[in-house]
Amino acid sequence: MTEMEHILHYGTTTIRYELTYTERTTLAIHVHPDMRVTVEAPPQTELAVIEGRVRKRAAWILQQQRDFERYRFDQPPREYVSGETHYYLGRAYRLKVLESATDHEIAYMSRGRILVYVRDVTNTGRVRAWVERWYRKQAKRIFQERLDAWYPQLARLGVVYPTVQIRRMESKWGSCTAAGKITLNLKLIQKPKECVDYVIVHELCHLVEHHHGPAFYALLTRLMPDWEARRHKLNAPVG
Repeated sequence: MTEMEHILHYGTTTIRYELTYTERTTLAIHVHPDMRVTVEAPPQTELAVIEGRVRKRAAWILQQQRDFERYRFDQPPREYVSGETHYYLGRAYRLKVLESATDHEIAYMSRGRILVYVRDVTNTGRVRAWVERWYRKQAKRIFQERLDAWYPQLARLGVVYPTVQIRRMESKWGSCTAAGKITLNLKLIQKPKECVDYVIVHELCHLVEHHHGPAFYALLTRLMPDWEARRHKLNAPVG
């Protein structure tokens, strides 16, 4: 697999995209939340063909980038100290860091706050580890619940129940492989449940349509008619 950066001039606009040749049968164009454009092409595809496809989809690419630019935001770096705001399923919760009277450390939610008990309250790295452990526990439960809620609609199309993994990703909310493995961004658990559903359904649709062509969006629209509103909410600031 080889990645190369290419430039396409479209009117007065320059589109930069990363080209990757992979073992696939169709060409796919992706626009990511961080504004990157990536193109996956079958081996031996002529560059002129790829450029032609990117040019044909240029208006769509620019629209996707405008949408992401409109709703993107940079959340201030977390310091993991008491009083700090953290988000869970679209709602804000205050973090309360407390000293554990024993060697036992734990993180849990109570009365609208995320409570973290650690031996050393000044060890923010330790506090962060417990907050992320709590997020991961919630994500595993919620993501599984939402996958189980939506999967039956895809099962009718012959989709095999996918395996799911959770990890931090910088530029994607989710991804999937042709083998049926879905990866979801841990940060997704901070977004409203309707946004979680959107990402899960989006990735489930890719198990039927392995691209972002008309057939993919037709299926997505059939399963989730309001997916565009959900996508906009997903990429909007939570606070």
